[in-house]
Amino acid sequence: MLILTKNVETEAATMNDSPIYISKRTLKSLGQEYRIYRDRVELQCWILLHTIVIPASEIGKIEVRPSAASLRGITSWGLKIDLCDSCRHALLKRKSGIMKPIAFSPDDVEKFVAVCQSIIPEIA
Repeated sequence: MLILTKNVETEAATMNDSPIYISKRTLKSLGQEYRIYRDRVELQCWILLHTIVIPASEIGKIEVRPSAASLRGITSWGLKIDLCDSCRHALLKRKSGIMKPIAFSPDDVEKFVAVCQSIIPEIA
């Protein structure tokens, strides 16, 4: 019988486990939780049955976008992991990957974006 184990010590050394911001679960986020750590962003995504982990070094840009229903609203392209088109939301653009833009709705969009910008190496 083959047993596969993770090296927990190595994983803990490479990732900081205390979040600096946790977005509360809301209806617009479909009850998903979004967390910011000093070295990464974690976006819970029940649609994909997965938590998307984005290292801070892979974040190209993050910005606040208006709802698609507003007169200025332009639909965000890319992966939408909640009801982001119905309200103000965050649009995170990764530097690489298949789906570079990811749109989502944290509880306090402006605060989430500001904290996220503080961990991006080029901006911080």
